[in-house]
Amino acid sequence: MTGRFGGWFLLAVGGLGGLLYGIDFGVIAVSMPYIKALKIYTDAEVSWIVGAVMFGGILASATAGILCDRFGRKKMISSASVLFLIAVPVVCFSGESLAIILAGRVLQGMSAGYMAVVMPMYLAESLPPEIRGRGTGIFQLLLGIGLVSAALAGIIISAIYGAADAAADVVSDEAKAIAWRVNFWWSTIPVAVLFVASLFLKESPVWLKMRGVSRKGEVGSVSSSDGGALLRRKYVIPFILAVLVLTFNKTIGMGSIIAYAVTLFQKAGLSGTLGNVGDLALKVVNLLMTVVAVVLVDRKGRIWLLKVGTAGLTVGLFAIGTLFLSIEKGWIEATPLSGFLTLGAFLAMQTFYSLGPGVCVWLVLSELMPARIRANGMATALFVNQFTAWGLASTFFPMVNAWGYGPVFFGSAVTGIFYFITVLFIPETKGRSLEEIESLFEK
Repeated sequence: MTGRFGGWFLLAVGGLGGLLYGIDFGVIAVSMPYIKALKIYTDAEVSWIVGAVMFGGILASATAGILCDRFGRKKMISSASVLFLIAVPVVCFSGESLAIILAGRVLQGMSAGYMAVVMPMYLAESLPPEIRGRGTGIFQLLLGIGLVSAALAGIIISAIYGAADAAADVVSDEAKAIAWRVNFWWSTIPVAVLFVASLFLKESPVWLKMRGVSRKGEVGSVSSSDGGALLRRKYVIPFILAVLVLTFNKTIGMGSIIAYAVTLFQKAGLSGTLGNVGDLALKVVNLLMTVVAVVLVDRKGRIWLLKVGTAGLTVGLFAIGTLFLSIEKGWIEATPLSGFLTLGAFLAMQTFYSLGPGVCVWLVLSELMPARIRANGMATALFVNQFTAWGLASTFFPMVNAWGYGPVFFGSAVTGIFYFITVLFIPETKGRSLEEIESLFEK
């Protein structure tokens, strides 16, 4: 597939990859209330079911680089899709077995982990420089749509089968058991489309060159990615920059905000219903600003968006921390007014995150890494990213119980400052080929 059609086809496949990633993490949020209502598992076991996806992502990141170099980008896209299509039946046919449902959730996490490495890498290696930013932005845009679509599907399924918190004489346990499984089953439809589309992809030209294979299948010298090269002098700077960006992208707290948004808004003074409205508002703002970022990323450049985004989100985090500290110290009361002020600070923070880091982090990850270390470098950086996300998500409540919401968000804001400083050392890559970007670090 060449020319304009080929470019649009790659963008579509990239979008489907982002959709898989978003659905992978979004589907459990609407399924878990039903699973918990059935009282089959303890609260601790429910937490394991939720966290199993993150654990699967960590496993995938540890092996993604080796597999992408061994089997190629195209096959790994197909394999990630197949893993998801296997995982859903495992989860849905698990019965009451905790071990089986955990195994299915780990497979889901591995699917998302592989996709997070291979899809941005494949797009960066296959798209021309003038639309490379847009292609990776489409991945993030559809990721957000995946999260929203999972939430909307949950609302529809709740209307059909009944609410998860309804009494047993109103909504039977059988209906609740069907409802959470339907949430998983529908998600296989877009993933099946992605798998079929992946069969028509051409292999990444960069991978073919590394393997010494031409488009016609002629074999020459083989030069695969070398994990040991990560610490060579000309590779260490782009590798460290990518790791720092991926790490700071989690230490600013977006993972915890997404997971605990409703609880945060209720703590700030909003009612349960308004807390859910605030959660939806965050997701809508994320989608709208991601569209803006996709339009601007190949015009204004990656670094401009990252500077504006990291500066703005840092100010937003300080504002959130100040509001929570004021409530916790008793300087102001937790009322609807304080709740709406806090929601405004969160929306501002989300606006700048989606405008900059939300889209550009995938570009930085895929563009900065030289071809020789790209697969292993991206996998290592994403491993650190997901391990950090898992650690913060699992310790969020212990931290706020020990220090309070205000200090926790101040800590996130401080890491935002370091994020901004790191961005100052990253060269602009807009409109440059991957070879030109690599030569910047060789000099």
